[in-house]
Amino acid sequence: MRATIDLLRDHPQKRGMLASVIEACCFNIWFTAVSGSFLTGFAIYLGAGGFTLGVLAGLPAFSTMLQVFCAPFLVGLVRRRRFLAIGCAVQRFTTALSGLIALVLMPSPVALSVFVGLQLFAWAAVAPPVVVWNGYMSDLVPIEMRGQYFARRSAWAGGVAMVAVMLYGWLLERFPGAPGFQLLYLFCLTGAALNLAAWTLHPELPPGETRRAGSFWDSVRVPLLRRGPHRPATLFFAAWAGAQGIAVPFYPVVLVQKMGISYEAIAVLMTLQTLTAILTAGFWGRLQDRIGQPRVIGIVAGLLATVPLLFLGARWGGLPVLVVAHMLQGTALNAMTVANQTLNMRLAPREDRSSYFAFFGVAAGLMGFFTPMLMGPLTGRFMDGLLIASAAASAGLCLVWRSRLAPLVAEA
Repeated sequence: MRATIDLLRDHPQKRGMLASVIEACCFNIWFTAVSGSFLTGFAIYLGAGGFTLGVLAGLPAFSTMLQVFCAPFLVGLVRRRRFLAIGCAVQRFTTALSGLIALVLMPSPVALSVFVGLQLFAWAAVAPPVVVWNGYMSDLVPIEMRGQYFARRSAWAGGVAMVAVMLYGWLLERFPGAPGFQLLYLFCLTGAALNLAAWTLHPELPPGETRRAGSFWDSVRVPLLRRGPHRPATLFFAAWAGAQGIAVPFYPVVLVQKMGISYEAIAVLMTLQTLTAILTAGFWGRLQDRIGQPRVIGIVAGLLATVPLLFLGARWGGLPVLVVAHMLQGTALNAMTVANQTLNMRLAPREDRSSYFAFFGVAAGLMGFFTPMLMGPLTGRFMDGLLIASAAASAGLCLVWRSRLAPLVAEA
């Protein structure tokens, strides 16, 4: 034990990689409570309609959309760890308190407005830290092991999320209404505190990029105008965010409103989804390091294109089809997230790297935010049509990636 402590103290890179795994686990205690079916269920409890559900579903994309405005000011930031800790803490604590404050204001209609407003503020506040985090992790994790490392990190964090999902589902089933949601957001607040504590374990790394652009607008134009594989890859993922945003954010609507699935049953399905992601994370990580991100993206894009059709078929096939849908979503989405993340790290040049990360964020964020917001009002009568449209658009983009873009990106 003593030797392990000395090893971590003398090797900041190894300590940071371990600290990042712990931070991700604490993050999922918080995030599980404020996402997916639990977020949808709480918003419906507050009286949310389709438009509001679409706005809430698009909040992570809204955050990435804002990154382009702050990235030029963060190039060469010296105290990155401190900046990350403070920025992440603002988001985590604000989202947790938004639920508790809304419960205090109930049954007034203003409760929903306050909840949505605080959620918007929280996700806007985390945009700058996300830009810095991408560069920080690029410097922390060696390129030759990124696939395996991020897959293992995702697996450990997924295990914590799995336990949290089961606990939260049990709480909401045993304590329906306000008492259950109050307990949910108290756990969310605890996760926020643990996440902040985990950031103190990270090492402080030296600035990891240089500035080539001379002004704010130069920083915005650099990734937009520079030739190379980063731009077409970014445009693909923007289109992909739009195709998935047609229906994927509304899977909880299918479960809660269309099929009447209980929170406890939803917790079991989400646990299966997370467990599948955990058990297959190592496989996808090794495969990515062996055959490259472009080929892995082509495989998992095809898998994800079938998931909306499974949710559509679950209306008739019932629970067995939902089980398959959640397991496929778990393994493919986890693989896509890791491959997407490490591909962006590989393609972004060291000069003005934050601007490239931000360009990717704003492109995907625009589609990922506005698509659910526009589709939200259609979830009542046209949910089946949205599922079909999402599957068709995703399948078409998968073919484009495999035939045209994957060879281009692989050569970079």
